[in-house]
Amino acid sequence: MATSFDDQQSGNTSSYAEHGVGVPRLFNFDLLHIQKTGQTLPDQADISSIHSVLDIASGSGEWAIATAQAYPHMQVVGVDSDAQMIDSARAQAKARGVDNVSFTSMHPFQALDMPDGSFDLVNACFINGLILAEAWPKVLQEFWRVTRPGGRIRLTENELPITNNPAFANLGGMISRALYLTRRSFSPEGRLLSITPALKRLLQDAGCQDTRQVVYVTNFSAGMEAHTVLSRDFSRTYQLALPFLINAGVTTQEEVEQLYQQMQVGMQSDDFCAVVLYLTVWGKKP
Repeated sequence: MATSFDDQQSGNTSSYAEHGVGVPRLFNFDLLHIQKTGQTLPDQADISSIHSVLDIASGSGEWAIATAQAYPHMQVVGVDSDAQMIDSARAQAKARGVDNVSFTSMHPFQALDMPDGSFDLVNACFINGLILAEAWPKVLQEFWRVTRPGGRIRLTENELPITNNPAFANLGGMISRALYLTRRSFSPEGRLLSITPALKRLLQDAGCQDTRQVVYVTNFSAGMEAHTVLSRDFSRTYQLALPFLINAGVTTQEEVEQLYQQMQVGMQSDDFCAVVLYLTVWGKKP
């Protein structure tokens, strides 16, 4: 029996431990859009030249599989260092009869065991926090290396959700602070993630030209279409983040467990309001 979309999304929590800090993947907002529309590249007006795609830190494989389904002329490769995720993604692709996608066990943020210029598109979504902020230029240089001349690098990241729920907001603030203290944030003070304003410059510094960007908004307030899925997703992923927050020294176990319970109750209240904005930026390799 095929795993449901919600199960795949909640399972997409690969952790990349660097310097002794394990950080789960906290966000994956574009999967809701994919589920609804079947479009994984809505920002790309011309896909005729895209035949080979690399999905970095592919996790559950949902984006890679959906891309392969939507664009049968493409060959899609997903890479992830989590062997369990790779096995699960392969099983999902087989169960759904998608044969133009493959998954390879490989650390996505180190030297990739792939030839220069292998892909028309290199895609990385919501990897902020999985690598040190100072490592981004080196990581992007590796993405650049495996992109063919004329190909594209595409990045999608978000800031923390904006909400009227105090516990949810406080937990978000702790996450931002913990990422700052572990050198995984672009924020000068640790109040925000500050990755979205950095994306375009990071791509330009990597050598990309004709860089463009588009903003997406997901409202998951009470009564909204996205509320059920994202509330459940945040409950699961934020629970995985609790040890990271404690180890980073931004909270205690007692405090964060109380906040977590309050967050879960608050997200189910009739007056719960929350939106998240995420940004996709892409550029071409000359």
